[in-house]
Amino acid sequence: MLKSGSTERHPFTSLLLLLLLMLAGAFVFTVIAFIAVTSIYGIKAIGDLSQGETSSLAALKLLQIFISTGMFVVPAVFFARMESSNWMDYLKLQRFPIILIFLTILLMFSALPMLDLSSELNKNMKFPPFLKEVEEWMLLKEQQMAQMTRQLLQMDSADVLLVNLFMLAVIPALGEEFIFRGCLQKILARWTGNKHAAIWITAIIFSAIHIQFYGFIPRMLLGALFGYLLIWSGSLWIPILAHFMNNSIAVITAYVYQQQGVSLDKLDQPDPLPSSVYVISVFVCSMLLWVFYKAALKYGVDNINRTDGSRLD
Repeated sequence: MLKSGSTERHPFTSLLLLLLLMLAGAFVFTVIAFIAVTSIYGIKAIGDLSQGETSSLAALKLLQIFISTGMFVVPAVFFARMESSNWMDYLKLQRFPIILIFLTILLMFSALPMLDLSSELNKNMKFPPFLKEVEEWMLLKEQQMAQMTRQLLQMDSADVLLVNLFMLAVIPALGEEFIFRGCLQKILARWTGNKHAAIWITAIIFSAIHIQFYGFIPRMLLGALFGYLLIWSGSLWIPILAHFMNNSIAVITAYVYQQQGVSLDKLDQPDPLPSSVYVISVFVCSMLLWVFYKAALKYGVDNINRTDGSRLD
């Protein structure tokens, strides 16, 4: 069994270790993925990934699954085992009051209009003339990521929908929450001694790593929300559920659009809602967060003796 090092390592050392594990995991699983793709689809598939052909699209999805698993899920487990003798406890994969599931579901649905509004505000941002080159680079990256996302979201059957839910909702929810909330947020909480700073710094990094700057604000807000859900619930399963819901709603919406013959562009350009809907969304989300916090207290979530030194409030 690996010896716990969480009380011995400086947070900066833990951060470097986590980063190295992520890079190593990404490299190893990328190699494995390329071997798997060439074995199943042939060497030509590697060169055709950007062409949008059926076989190449399947190869792209296989690559995405392998790389996401290798970069997020596996390194987080290895890191937790190196930091603690009980890796599941380190990642806070603990039981929680059932009522928090229902509150999380309601919270994520009620947040949709508010997140759409923040997304629209983010997309309309303009840079001063001296940052024109930066703006052009960000737009290029946004277009590249949008093109790849549209490729991955091509779905013509329920079977493909299930594959996409696994690839774009299950694995990211597990892997990204393991890395960002389970590991990085804990490291930053030890380093800064302030759980709020740790939550928001993690949320900023979480958003930035997606390299989609015109969706930076809503993704950052989601990251902060996931961070508070972890602190209040004491269980990583709650932000994992919230993350899964956010991604799966987008995947299922894309599937429904295609079944109805609607362009996927509508995902990025939703119909505007009345201002009152956004106000209600903010109000309901605020109330649900307060109810969630109180429910976590009422139903006995352990918030005093946390392994990362944090408290519920």
